[in-house]
Amino acid sequence: MPDFDLDSHFFNPDRSNLEAIRKLGYAFVDAIVDSVLDTQNQPFVKDNSTFNINIPKQGNDLWELLEEVRSQILPRTVNFQNPRYMGHMDSVPAAITIWADALVSAINNNMLSYELAPVFTQMEAQLMQWFGNLFGMGTDCFGTLTAGGSLANISALLLARNWKQPQSKTFGNSNKLVAFVSDAAHTSFEKAMNVIGVGKENLVRVPTNQRGEIILDELESAIQKTIREGKQPFFVAAIAGTTVTGAVDRIQSVGEIAKRYECWFHIDAAYGGAGIFTPKLQPLFQGCELADSLTFNPQKWLWVARTCAMLLVKDKQHLVDGFDGELPYMDDQALNFGNLNLQGTRRTDSLKLWMALKAMGTSGCRYLVERSLDLSNNLQQWVETSTELELVCEPTLNIICLKSSNPKISNATLRQQWIDEGKLWLSLPLWKGDRILKAVVLHPYAG
Repeated sequence: MPDFDLDSHFFNPDRSNLEAIRKLGYAFVDAIVDSVLDTQNQPFVKDNSTFNINIPKQGNDLWELLEEVRSQILPRTVNFQNPRYMGHMDSVPAAITIWADALVSAINNNMLSYELAPVFTQMEAQLMQWFGNLFGMGTDCFGTLTAGGSLANISALLLARNWKQPQSKTFGNSNKLVAFVSDAAHTSFEKAMNVIGVGKENLVRVPTNQRGEIILDELESAIQKTIREGKQPFFVAAIAGTTVTGAVDRIQSVGEIAKRYECWFHIDAAYGGAGIFTPKLQPLFQGCELADSLTFNPQKWLWVARTCAMLLVKDKQHLVDGFDGELPYMDDQALNFGNLNLQGTRRTDSLKLWMALKAMGTSGCRYLVERSLDLSNNLQQWVETSTELELVCEPTLNIICLKSSNPKISNATLRQQWIDEGKLWLSLPLWKGDRILKAVVLHPYAG
């Protein structure tokens, strides 16, 4: 058996390696600040060459390993710190959440149960009620943090299925159920229909207008057609911040249609939910009180380090009944989030979310959201005054969709040209049959 230096990897109770562990931590802080954060004027990706993991028989020296990370890994990462990166819904994390995330890893409590994470169970419960109240979901609202918006949407559809057909929890057989989302909704809804056993063929994607907002008459017609076919509508979603154009459906109207046909009403505000912090966008969220569930990702437009997403519900009992879980090896009288979530083991992401909110305050959240709206408005004006570009549609949030107006230059060619020049990093999504350019203005110093 090769020699293994235990003190290099774990903190010794006799404190003999305290300073060595501390020194290693400082080295990581330096690497983060110098080689990750202080890269705003560096290329979007320095090194595109192939990487090989090369796992050794005997472990590397930790200092040599850190140097390998700095020289071989970090140059290959996508540099979100560059203010000209506007490709996807990827924000630079607020500094407090970077260090909070490290603290979460060090504490390493498990959000499975109250017994394993008492203070974080209290924290998450209070945060979920706070956000539920922020969205106007009523006094009985609750929720749970999830590992991303996709898992939140999958969970919402599972809750809806078990609410509409409670017997399906025990016997399965969720036949004849049909769900409705817009054709601009996230792909996680197809994934969810597969996971909950209803099937992707029973997801109806309703047409949207050029901006990406669901067409209400088409939604109601689709539901009525399903009923005539002898099927059972059970789930309707409104999208607050579509993936491509950032459109926000008319939440109030979609919710009223959902309730008219006795469907579970879900709002996917994974991206756009941060708009609730500014009076400029709050009117878009009228009707949230109708929602049975809502997805929101602070890891996107609220600048919290990944992962940090949530599923909120109007009634806590929906989580209890929907997941119907038991933890026989834990105190069943306590609040155990493992009973209210598809995940068992979870990180204590509540800590970095709470620290972000405490550090920025609601006024700081408002300032940052409004700043990104102002910066995106600058980009919009640049597009509108250009002779080579034009808007694809009028923006709703801080997402600007544009295209080349020069028939000799394709959007793909223009995009690559900008990336090569270090001018802009935009994505190239498919929208209404065409590849367009999309800018998501999230960097606080974008421009």
